[in-house]
Amino acid sequence: MNEHIVAYSLIDISDSSALQEQNLNTLIQTISLRANPMHISVNLMGNQDMTEYDFGTEFGGTQNVWLLSFVVEQSSVFANRDGDLGGLEDDIHNVPVITDLMESVSVNPAVFDSKNAKTINIYFNRQILNQ
Repeated sequence: MNEHIVAYSLIDISDSSALQEQNLNTLIQTISLRANPMHISVNLMGNQDMTEYDFGTEFGGTQNVWLLSFVVEQSSVFANRDGDLGGLEDDIHNVPVITDLMESVSVNPAVFDSKNAKTINIYFNRQILNQ
């Protein structure tokens, strides 16, 4: 069964300039350590209320949020003892990024953070797709 995964990011992962595209490429390459992402799309959601998202507690108010949507063919490919997407969260945590692009938050250190309750700037949701 295919799985649809959505990454929610406060780091600019758009593909409109070379620097932004580096962050997107880094994210896709990290995902590709375990699976081949297909049907990739990126969207910017500007001025999003942080109470509607699961980012770190340091990020409040309204912020720019990027969504990376993709599909993988293998079911539970990212699963580990920490959950259905635990392997993906482990892989992406502390991977360096380029900041000071279109982010509306301050990110220090300049890394994807998927684990620290105060500073989570990327997280993932999954949905199983029936074929």
